[in-house]
Amino acid sequence: MIRKGFLLQAHRWIGILACALILLQALTGAALVFRAPLGEILDPAGMVRRTASGEVPLSQVLAAVEARYPGGDIQRIVWPQRPGGVYFVHLADRQGQPRFATVDPGDAQVLRAGGLWRFPMEAMLAIHFRMVTGKIGLAVMLLSGLGVVLMASSGLAYWWPKPGRWKAAFQVDLRRPARAVLRQLHRAGGAVVAILALVSAVSGLLVGGEYLLGPGPLTEAARRQVRIAAPEGVDRALAAARAAHPGPLRDVRLGADGALGAFFWAPARSVMAVDAVKIALPEGRVAAVRPAGADRSLWVTVLPLHSGEMFGLAGQLVLFAGALGLAALAVTGPILWLMRRR
Repeated sequence: MIRKGFLLQAHRWIGILACALILLQALTGAALVFRAPLGEILDPAGMVRRTASGEVPLSQVLAAVEARYPGGDIQRIVWPQRPGGVYFVHLADRQGQPRFATVDPGDAQVLRAGGLWRFPMEAMLAIHFRMVTGKIGLAVMLLSGLGVVLMASSGLAYWWPKPGRWKAAFQVDLRRPARAVLRQLHRAGGAVVAILALVSAVSGLLVGGEYLLGPGPLTEAARRQVRIAAPEGVDRALAAARAAHPGPLRDVRLGADGALGAFFWAPARSVMAVDAVKIALPEGRVAAVRPAGADRSLWVTVLPLHSGEMFGLAGQLVLFAGALGLAALAVTGPILWLMRRR
């Protein structure tokens, strides 16, 4: 049996070594729980459409972005997912550097264009996921997630009360000195947050591990510097994709193989699952259809748990509170350690 003294020392030193990364992950994770509405609040000029209604053809969106970045490679166009939302375009400029643009769906006006740091929520996602540095950053964040698992497990095991002592384990005596009150708050709050932290960290490790070991999703997130010529007949191709699948669009991608890929939400499988329709260009012929059930990627089912979306708004609110609680623990833990050493 592991001694409680060892558990406490392990909990303290892991917390001291990883507190900065855990705080960064907790704060960015809390913001990403409500990524779309927060993005609109932080950047209404770039993330909220100005026109009242309507949807211009895809070719006009591509032309507007091409005019802003002549010779650039448009790779992905994310469809508006909320009323008042905009097209979010992923591309590489002529030098192969990743760029982004938002386009008004009603008149194809480019609302904002530039690098990662011009889009607060996209930058937050890149920090949370891979520290903006590709697989090396992802590996560091995975180590941070492992630290959360070890801290939550050791802290919970050290705190676990004896039979009949559960009520006392959650009590906080505000009449005691400040350090004792802070320690009681840290212990009681940590016991509650630990369960949520374990679920979030383990699911994050599973998703991040799959991305780290698999070449596909991370390559796309890191922006492959491959020149992709803008194909002809995209409007005809998109119409063919919509005829094959009448559901709501998540995004459209222009492939290096000269094809258009349209991805439609498939909520019957998962809140993040999609059916994929591949259209040959320029003839606009349906080349392949891949239903969501054929995608066996782990992230399709695990990521909704990590983001809280699996349980709707209630799950997101619980995850948001847990992320803020973890951030508070990452601050109060080092403070208690410093007070103890003094």
